[in-house]
Amino acid sequence: MNSISIKTYAAHATIGLYKAYSNEPITLIDFKKVVFQSQEKIKKELGVALSIKLTPCEIVFLGQEEPSVTLDFIQYPKFPTTEKLLKEAILQLVQLLMESLDQVRTVIIFPDDTICLEKSDEIDPKIQL
Repeated sequence: MNSISIKTYAAHATIGLYKAYSNEPITLIDFKKVVFQSQEKIKKELGVALSIKLTPCEIVFLGQEEPSVTLDFIQYPKFPTTEKLLKEAILQLVQLLMESLDQVRTVIIFPDDTICLEKSDEIDPKIQL
């Protein structure tokens, strides 16, 4: 058995399963299709093959309750790339998902920083601040 060891690099993002701030659901089947299309685009444009683990979850925040999916990214040992390029590929992929799935805001957690991507300053009206 072969063993490949590289420096660990992981990032996480969570995407809601409602379009914008509506109650219009995004099915997991549609979500996966968009993920696959986005992976293909990133591979073609940046040459990075992104492995993504999808985990169903729920965002709960002061009145907001939204079914969601957490995306876990790793530096896949079989297909390594530079951390700089990996971070860029993850950022671009999440932006593609946001556009395709009509998301207003999401957060990506990297080892060295946390980035909030947002299309507007609007806050979900269900959130009671």
